[in-house]
Amino acid sequence: MSNPTSPDAGAPTRHNLLVIDDETEIVKALNRQFRRTYTVHMAESAQAGYEVMKAVPIQVIISDQRMPGMNGSEFFRKVKHEYPDAIRLLLTGYADVQAVIAAINDGNIFRYITKPWDPVELDTIVREAFDRHDLIMNNRHLLQELTTANETLEQRVEQRTAELSEVNAQLRLLSTQKDKFMGMVVHDLRGPLGNLQMCARLLGDPQLTPDDRTLFSGLIDDTVEKMLSLINDLLDINAIESGKLVLESTLVDIRKFTERISQLNTPLGAQKEIELVVERDPQLVIAVFDPKRVEQVLDNLINNAFKFSHPKTVVTLRVEQVGDVLEFCVSDQGQGIKPDELPKLFGAFQRTSTRPTGGESSSGLGLSICKRIIDLHHGSIDVTSEFGKGTTFIVKLPYIQDIV
Repeated sequence: MSNPTSPDAGAPTRHNLLVIDDETEIVKALNRQFRRTYTVHMAESAQAGYEVMKAVPIQVIISDQRMPGMNGSEFFRKVKHEYPDAIRLLLTGYADVQAVIAAINDGNIFRYITKPWDPVELDTIVREAFDRHDLIMNNRHLLQELTTANETLEQRVEQRTAELSEVNAQLRLLSTQKDKFMGMVVHDLRGPLGNLQMCARLLGDPQLTPDDRTLFSGLIDDTVEKMLSLINDLLDINAIESGKLVLESTLVDIRKFTERISQLNTPLGAQKEIELVVERDPQLVIAVFDPKRVEQVLDNLINNAFKFSHPKTVVTLRVEQVGDVLEFCVSDQGQGIKPDELPKLFGAFQRTSTRPTGGESSSGLGLSICKRIIDLHHGSIDVTSEFGKGTTFIVKLPYIQDIV
């Protein structure tokens, strides 16, 4: 039976000392000696002591060697594997010296205490036993912390290695894209520059007629305009990629906005005998977006529709509110786009197999810029196309009527 002497309520948790002896007076004497320093649990047999150990975390055990049933050495041999951290002290007389030596050799006990004992010496032995237990616990705790730290470090190293590998892969991809980008830029600028050089040389011919000079001057103007358009596209891409493109959203009069789009683009379509039809929901009055950038997107979509459509067809711009979305739809009756080419349509420098019907040039950047501008508006741009019949681009913007 266990009779623990518990510390006062509210006091810090103390070490647990288990005293096992079949002689009641010895148990009481040891309890009196240690109860002020430790929480003492008492048992009058090895089996009772074992029950205490199952119920209470014991740090140090003092057990008598000679007890009925299971003796001290046998008890320590039993608990050595179940409770290896408990420090074991064997209380014995001189007659049991062989059992003590065997217990020491087996590692079952830390120290032995002879009867009768010296209280001062016993205090020292018990204190050293608790110090040893604390040292074992601290070392185990430190080892666990070190193991955890190493595991955490390994995880961080693995994570960082994976991140660096991903970054390196992205850098390699960006390097490849840059090389491709530069190659395309050089290709797209080489032709116009060659044309400019040729026109400049021909204009230096003194035998050139006024009509020829007018023709070559017009070619120079057209070529410079195409080069400026490409450069502006490149600047837009750079501004978007670097986060320097800032939207200037404001209240927009939808009627005036669509009229401007029509006025700017109708003459371009007329050059190829293509009619531009604008359909606007009359109840749609105002909305909030960046008019300059959305105009840039719609101009690009309408010009593409002209570029890839045959003469005597119609391009339609439809503007309407659908739920909480403002939709701009640009539809043509052109050549359409092959289904397998649709996914790459909004990539930089991407061109489909559909060619312009009037020999117009294309940098392959326009749709990529359109998508990024619409993304900045937290909107979306989609495309549907039936090859040989036409294409529709749908721009969706959050429909906001008031500036927040």
